[in-house]
Amino acid sequence: MAQRFSKPFYNSKAWKDVRELAMIRDKGLCQAEGCNSPAEEVQHIIHLTPNNINDANISLNLDNLTCLCRDCHFKQHKGERSSGRKKDTLRTVRFDTEGNIIEEES
Repeated sequence: MAQRFSKPFYNSKAWKDVRELAMIRDKGLCQAEGCNSPAEEVQHIIHLTPNNINDANISLNLDNLTCLCRDCHFKQHKGERSSGRKKDTLRTVRFDTEGNIIEEES
């Protein structure tokens, strides 16, 4: 679910247009490894923050977007296991408030 700061962005024509381009590029399919379900969500790889939402290189860049089915999108955000209908192949990546990847120790 969109955070309060990002709701106007997700309602913008610019977002709707780039979201559609991402879906076309990914042929409407989830891009998670091992999953070929229809995509329902377009995910920012570097997540949006109040500090980067106005940077089009992050918010509107096709290279920063990937299409995911609802299950895989939920897994990425919540770190939960899938319902069992797909392979559990997604790696959980966490970001700090600036959108930088937090390295996880094994």
